[in-house]
Amino acid sequence: MSDATRRPTRALARRVSDALVQAVGVGHGRPLIVAVSGGADSSALLHLLTDTASRHGWSVRAAHVDHGIQSEDVRAAFSCAVQCLAQRLGVPIDLLEVDAPAEASRSSEGIEAAARTVRYDALIQLALDRGAPAIAVAHTQDDQAETVLLHLLRGSGLDGLSGMPLQRPLADGVDLARPMLTLSRADSEYVCRAIGWQPVHDPSNDSDAHTRNRVRRVLLPLMRDFNPRVVERLAGAAEIASADRAALEEVTRRALEDVQCGRLETIECRRMLDLPPTLAARVVREFCRARGIVLSAERTAAAMAVITRGHGTAELPGGSLSVADGTVSLALNRPQTAPRS
Repeated sequence: MSDATRRPTRALARRVSDALVQAVGVGHGRPLIVAVSGGADSSALLHLLTDTASRHGWSVRAAHVDHGIQSEDVRAAFSCAVQCLAQRLGVPIDLLEVDAPAEASRSSEGIEAAARTVRYDALIQLALDRGAPAIAVAHTQDDQAETVLLHLLRGSGLDGLSGMPLQRPLADGVDLARPMLTLSRADSEYVCRAIGWQPVHDPSNDSDAHTRNRVRRVLLPLMRDFNPRVVERLAGAAEIASADRAALEEVTRRALEDVQCGRLETIECRRMLDLPPTLAARVVREFCRARGIVLSAERTAAAMAVITRGHGTAELPGGSLSVADGTVSLALNRPQTAPRS
């Protein structure tokens, strides 16, 4: 690496390292799983975190997930690249194979959603097996902007417009970290050039079959005609929305404590109806979320209708909410699991 590229690359590494510590703390030698696809973003992330290992105190391990979606040649190219990069950086690597098409068929999810499900399931299990309390992924500022636009197009509220958080729990004892959210995709490409690394091109990114690709390839370029810094502005808006959301979540938690009955498994209907309607809806969602049920806007409205009526039952995904004798209760029809946000 030349002197002209070493200084800016080190500056990017410090930003990523500081973000990692902000997200999950200092590692004290504990293992950190870094998810690496072989593309520019994750390749840059692996290099930057390895380069600043002494700064953040985590023991870096690479992990590559083969989703079983693309051709054997493409999958082999990604796997080979990741192994070569890990060897070059001197970090251990775990190769994981999952079956996204089977998950899509089983769950009736789209292939992208299915791939995400099996990818995180595999990474969580790896983290548990390796004793790693954190997993780092390479979502960038560009990914954040795309996510905000996707949620906006779907009509999401404040939760969706908050975008992806810097950190969130994945399972008991395992956190997800996104330390590259303030770096751009161009920064990732710069790092790869600076270290003389050629990332693998993902041919699926060239297809407009996926909505995210169309946002990236069509919508964002149009928006740059109005504001060349639109990606930065969208990411900044997500940060503001996230701060507002955090404050509102605290208000919601306190309101839920106030309306819960003594046993805490139920809510007093009268106190719920004394809340402002928007806050009441959030309280219902939090009451259900804490028990493993994530409510859509439609199901939230159905639950609130039953509460307002003062009697009846609303069917929910994985359970039902009932109101009787002035009390709101929730019945689960499946084992309770921790929600994924």
